[in-house]
Amino acid sequence: MSEKEISLIFRLEGGIADEGLLDVYDAANTIYGLARAVNLVSHSFANDEEVRKKNQSAHGAKAFIHSSKKGCFEEQIDIRFDQKTVQKIGHSVLANTFWDYLNWTWHSAVGFAYEPKTSQVKKISEKNDLFIYEISDALESPMQLAHRAIAHDNSIRAFLSRPRVGDSLELTSATLDYVSIREEQTQTEYILGNITRVNVLSQFGRLFSDEEGRVVSFELANPDDKRVRGLALKSMQSHNEGETGKMHLKVTKIVSAQGVVKRYVVHDILEIV
Repeated sequence: MSEKEISLIFRLEGGIADEGLLDVYDAANTIYGLARAVNLVSHSFANDEEVRKKNQSAHGAKAFIHSSKKGCFEEQIDIRFDQKTVQKIGHSVLANTFWDYLNWTWHSAVGFAYEPKTSQVKKISEKNDLFIYEISDALESPMQLAHRAIAHDNSIRAFLSRPRVGDSLELTSATLDYVSIREEQTQTEYILGNITRVNVLSQFGRLFSDEEGRVVSFELANPDDKRVRGLALKSMQSHNEGETGKMHLKVTKIVSAQGVVKRYVVHDILEIV
């Protein structure tokens, strides 16, 4: 079974982009952010949802960029998946599965709801329901870079497009606000809440915040702190057994440019006595 190549188009419209031009720094940051976002998702897709935050090349896939087309600001990226990945996913379904995976992760990263459509991506979402929050967090920085031209001119819009199919995602000033961090607080505070999900293999999870009145994702400030991890598991288990599972959670907040709490960093957990 041979390699499989998949193409995607990233197109900017509006403002000076309609002349096929961009500020050189905006263009460089846009392409760099695009490269990071594509590599991150391609690697995860080929490696059983492994999320790599550092700027490293994808294993199992290589991405290539075409020369820019004259008269518009449009970049074509080709992603070549190796034989091992093609065999694992299936040659005939790989393209649709990857596009479903790409749409799922990128939509989540910019704050849009997206329900997986292919059977393989549906299974991933059901088997590891915390993965989408972990990869969305990792995509935050690349997506900020991909919005750089929009940050300087909010009349510019960017589109993710599948060749011969059409646009599947639009980036605007609203999605820029979502991926932009207004404040990552350094001062800790205690909130009341309970852990609803925690991944025993990583620092990510979900908690219900009484202050927010909703479930919010979190990451442990020190994943190796066995006491804190144990209390997180205890809170989740108590909740699953029909009890409140409420704990005092020492947190810092990460807030979007819209003023919305995107996630918490949990520094400590104290039992209610």
